[in-house]
Amino acid sequence: MKIRPTLLPVPLALAVCHAFASDVPVFQGDAIVVTAVKTAQPLRVETDPRAPRQPVPAGDGADLLKSIPGFSVARKGGSSGDPLLRGLGGSRLNILANDGFVYGGCPGRMDPPTAYLFPDAYDKVVVIKGPQSVKYGGALIGGAVSFERKTKPFDEPGLRFDGSLLGGSAQRLDGYADLTLGGPLGYLRLIGTRNQADDYRDGDGQKVHSAYQRDSQSVIAGLTPGRDTTLEVSADVSRGHAAYADRGMDGSRFDRDAWGVKAEQRNLAPWLDALRLTANHSYADHVMDNYSLRPLAPGKTPRASNPDRDTNAAKLEADLALYDIDFTLGVDWQRDRHTSRVGGTDYASLPRAADQHLERQGVYLEGSAPLAGGAVHAGWRHDRVRAYYDASAGRGEQLQDYRLYSGFARYEYQLGDWTPYAGVGVAERAPDYWERSNVASSRPVLQPERNTQLDVGALYKGDTVQGSLSAYLGRIDDFLLIDNAASQTTRNILAYRYGFEADLSWRFAPQWQLSGSAAYSWGANATDNKPLAQTPPLTATVSLGWDNQTWAGALVWKAAAAQERYAVGQGNIASSDLGPTSGYAILSLNGGWRISKALKLTAGIDNLFNRAYAEHISKGGADVAGYARALRVNEPGRTLWMKLQAHW
Repeated sequence: MKIRPTLLPVPLALAVCHAFASDVPVFQGDAIVVTAVKTAQPLRVETDPRAPRQPVPAGDGADLLKSIPGFSVARKGGSSGDPLLRGLGGSRLNILANDGFVYGGCPGRMDPPTAYLFPDAYDKVVVIKGPQSVKYGGALIGGAVSFERKTKPFDEPGLRFDGSLLGGSAQRLDGYADLTLGGPLGYLRLIGTRNQADDYRDGDGQKVHSAYQRDSQSVIAGLTPGRDTTLEVSADVSRGHAAYADRGMDGSRFDRDAWGVKAEQRNLAPWLDALRLTANHSYADHVMDNYSLRPLAPGKTPRASNPDRDTNAAKLEADLALYDIDFTLGVDWQRDRHTSRVGGTDYASLPRAADQHLERQGVYLEGSAPLAGGAVHAGWRHDRVRAYYDASAGRGEQLQDYRLYSGFARYEYQLGDWTPYAGVGVAERAPDYWERSNVASSRPVLQPERNTQLDVGALYKGDTVQGSLSAYLGRIDDFLLIDNAASQTTRNILAYRYGFEADLSWRFAPQWQLSGSAAYSWGANATDNKPLAQTPPLTATVSLGWDNQTWAGALVWKAAAAQERYAVGQGNIASSDLGPTSGYAILSLNGGWRISKALKLTAGIDNLFNRAYAEHISKGGADVAGYARALRVNEPGRTLWMKLQAHW
């Protein structure tokens, strides 16, 4: 499949930006190219999704997350991979965009939530590791990822711009433009992105069926009648398609329409810091077929499936302060409806059939207070989940009603440059749409998962050395396992898990920095006396960088150990174990030039020596006419890229 580049307005905007380069602020961030993401708070990571980074991420949210220690991505092709944190993904990892939940429609996870999220369209990505918060929707079995926008108010009339162009191997072309006009009474923000690439080649020179194209447009309008008042409405539209090497169909349509409303009033009283109300709507319309993006195989009949998902959510929360205790009290609600239609090239003329819908209501309380030279952070929430099989699912109109509880408590202590901490969390999760779809009507009702987890660690922040270490030990009762060899594909088991993440940076000379990170997970299926499937091996990254604030360069070495603990055919809603994997090591390099205060040029070579390899967390290869089939979908071979970024 050939994708022709489309002329974008971004180059013109970059040229205009260059004209203003003499009196604009410097880029934010302490590195020209991001090669490691640091943990700034216990079990919380924040990163700038627009910063140039290596390896260069794909045009959706999943590969951005892969640069954070602890994350893996089940690769299907060039984009739309399914992210996992510490080996847990799907509904165990809550994905939010502007406080709203995003879900895909495909029963086979062709379109995970991050497939509809374009990192360049957001200002910040926040990751919560483990069940250590209750403010991000339902239970955090594995954690949460929040893609966030925060438009800074204007003190006087003005204009802001941020944009970039990226070109690379496989005719990769990315661009985004973010323009904000505003004044003391409000603002109007316009964001546009485009991401596209042809098939990439792996390290053996084999072409992988992986081309994709995505576009998104966003409009955000805000009113700021007073310094403490913000009213905002937003709308997002995205369109795209993607070819896949792991299955017999491609994603010929990834359409999403969404809107959101926010209202916030701050400094209402000495005891009431803020009151916020948000409402969100997301509609995903997805088409998969075997003829649009690949030649129809001989003897095959054209077939297509067109699932969709309609999600609505709302949240009301208040930030309060009583004595030395700061806490947030909130209620949230969510409704999720799924329908589908299956046919050939005439699928659009067929009626839709509703198969499942779920409703959730929750109440939560989370806060912090000083204690014995440190601080205690704690939270509690209760959710009621009502899950329905609609009549077209062939089960009658069945209803399962779940009452779920979650909570955590963590103590942090400040000891000079050190911040040690320890916490325990409990999270419960109801079976999701995908897990419920794989249960025979004659089988027992699935039980909700319950994760009980201990988290310990420490942060260190010195003058030249910074780092963090976090370790966890967890037991998941009634873990929802997908077992392709069992008579009931989804079933409950008992699972145990432990692991760690670490990162360290050392500025050993004024312009030199040595950085590294490592992540390890271990899991056991105690019910079957097997390893817990889809557990990634030990992975480490080391980078050596030089940066004098005008020129920069870095070497990046990434390695993964072999994984010999596996359970073939078992896994999760996104992927399952295929067998053992060997270890690998790849070397990459990058460089950058701050042309001016407003312009930055970066470039890099990923997988410099063109190593052929696949991650342990990966999808299996499928037969696609004109392409060689592999056991796993291999990672890209040598990849060259260059990015021009502008900001004022």
